[in-house]
Amino acid sequence: MNRTISTGILCTCLASAAWAQQPAATPYTAQNQGEIVRPGRHLTPQQRMTSLLMKAKKVAQPGNSPSPALASDKAKTWNLGAYQPGGSTAWMQSINDFGVAMGWGDVPVDGGSEIRMIGIPLFGLNAGQWFESGVSSYALTGEGGGISNTGLIVGNISDSNGLPEAYAWMPNQAGIRLGRYSDTGGSYDRSIALAINHSGTLIVGDSGKDLPDGTRRALPIVWRSKVVWNHGRPTQSWDLHALPTGGLELLGAVFSGVQLNYWGAWGVNDLGQIVGDGWTFDDSGNYWETAVVWTPTKGGTEWEIQRLPMAAGFDYSEALAINNLGEIVGDVWGWTGSLQGAFPVLYKPDPKNKTWSVHVLPTTSPDLTYGWSIAWGINELGDIVGYCSDENWLGKAARWNSHNPSVVTSLDFPGTSSAAYGVNNLGLAVGGYQTIVSYDKYGNPILDSGHAFAARFR
Repeated sequence: MNRTISTGILCTCLASAAWAQQPAATPYTAQNQGEIVRPGRHLTPQQRMTSLLMKAKKVAQPGNSPSPALASDKAKTWNLGAYQPGGSTAWMQSINDFGVAMGWGDVPVDGGSEIRMIGIPLFGLNAGQWFESGVSSYALTGEGGGISNTGLIVGNISDSNGLPEAYAWMPNQAGIRLGRYSDTGGSYDRSIALAINHSGTLIVGDSGKDLPDGTRRALPIVWRSKVVWNHGRPTQSWDLHALPTGGLELLGAVFSGVQLNYWGAWGVNDLGQIVGDGWTFDDSGNYWETAVVWTPTKGGTEWEIQRLPMAAGFDYSEALAINNLGEIVGDVWGWTGSLQGAFPVLYKPDPKNKTWSVHVLPTTSPDLTYGWSIAWGINELGDIVGYCSDENWLGKAARWNSHNPSVVTSLDFPGTSSAAYGVNNLGLAVGGYQTIVSYDKYGNPILDSGHAFAARFR
């Protein structure tokens, strides 16, 4: 399957780069625990924790958002708030090396507002000027999405069937629906683009459908770019391919008695290496998940899958991002060992042997034996960003470095709860924060709506 788009997008990439759902706050009723939560492409780590601990979900009260930041090129922080004019909640997901950030937020429309992909340049003549996709997004899959150094942004939109479809766009350019996977059983009914590489040549995500037996299935997807000349004009074509699952999807292949029905690709680099995971869950709130990496073969036209190693003392793993050195970040998690919850992880490559070693990263609360801490993004310098939870399960934005993985540093994000999801090669981290506005009858914090934020640490 392929989709085409005029390379008016390609030709305006560098110029655009130069100018270039409400994350529900979820306090919990057990042990006075609360944490910033965003919607996810399947069931997010936070949602898994909610289910596993049988905690009740509460809806946050909307709060006031700061105005967009107009900062100099030497600024250290950007309190971006929400889309302006008229937005009330936003968070940033990704930032390219030109300082253009993308994320998700509510945008005013006739009679109300809707969640859309949004963006903002931090530098240049148009610094602080918001732009948006012009198309409604499927809010429950707002987690994920990215922006390349060419200025191309990927994520999803809400299709006419009410489900997400993967989407690529640029400001002031016509966007393109990236389509869904099809096989001998027919077309799938949803797809999501979760990441794009720096060069804008590969997009990854997943595509899913409901099965006749009442279960669902999702496959890891890669969209590969190529330029085709048509009547003397270049067009950019996107070929959709399902990544192999290598038999790991079969019953008992990874976990005894378990079949991994859902697969997704979370990160991709310019060498064509892709990371993601396979997972499943049951009605009792039990989850199983394993991190994998796909390595390109046959000149980048095919991929082979490899399971990443598991850290001792944990049961499950996620791989969320990969840089051009092959360094991978994510998390490991479990409930049966001495450490309860999720902890950030770094996978270091051994190119000679084509293997990876696993390193559990420290958290900002080193004495805690529980929590939910995740490494979300990594740049080419080995800077890693994510968040670490405190004793109350409230996340705080944090960073590490792959060259000295024993050190963790808090990022200068405001709010009671915060998270960093993307980082570029300038040392700019983006994400969002929330603040406690009240407490429920159990004493659990209720957080306000999300505010976009960026901080520079280099």
